[in-house]
Amino acid sequence: MAEEIFTASTENLRDLKKQRKRICALVNRAIREKQDPDLISLTKMYALLYSAYVETSFLKLIHTPKAFTESEIIQIMAERNLEQKWLKCVDLAFNKLNTTNLGEVANKKQTLHRLLQEYIIDPSQIRNKVAHGQWVYCLNNECTKVNHDTTALMANLDFVKIEKYFCIYDKFHQCILDLLISHRTHYRDYYQIITELQDYVDSTKSWSLETKKHQILSSSKYQNYKEKNYGNGAY
Repeated sequence: MAEEIFTASTENLRDLKKQRKRICALVNRAIREKQDPDLISLTKMYALLYSAYVETSFLKLIHTPKAFTESEIIQIMAERNLEQKWLKCVDLAFNKLNTTNLGEVANKKQTLHRLLQEYIIDPSQIRNKVAHGQWVYCLNNECTKVNHDTTALMANLDFVKIEKYFCIYDKFHQCILDLLISHRTHYRDYYQIITELQDYVDSTKSWSLETKKHQILSSSKYQNYKEKNYGNGAY
């Protein structure tokens, strides 16, 4: 069963990556053509794609050959939501480490739990609202009234934030995968990936939709595009 789920998830993930590239290209085009309504629509689609991407890549991870036993997979899938499943996955992954340095294991686990909370679990409330079609007004968990805090977060969601979520998630995912299947090199790979992840977070703090627009609209490629498509006309 695990092999079948792994194969299916791999193919699903491959297609999601293709769609991601397509949406990114359309977003760049919308920015070049200054089509803000298209950009808003594409951003919502990108958020929905991220939701699907997170769930599919997680299924692929836990069903990776030699990563978890069938019993461990059942334990993970028994958790009530994806965030709890991730926590169980991380804990089981560390249980597999063959080391007597319990302090080092505790420090690694603490670091990954912090990253998991900050960059995967905390943004998951937005991911869940997108998946349930609450794109303008977000409701509380009981769907009895509007959650104004989450609604404000949704209103501030933009393409660049989602892109950062994608990149951070991929690095976190790779770190856990290395713990599971790269037993000989995971010490080296772990610190390398954690460093890359933190460097990425630090270097992209100032990134925003406005900086992306400025980068595209001030590029020589855009000037050539504008000249080719609009000549000397106003744009």
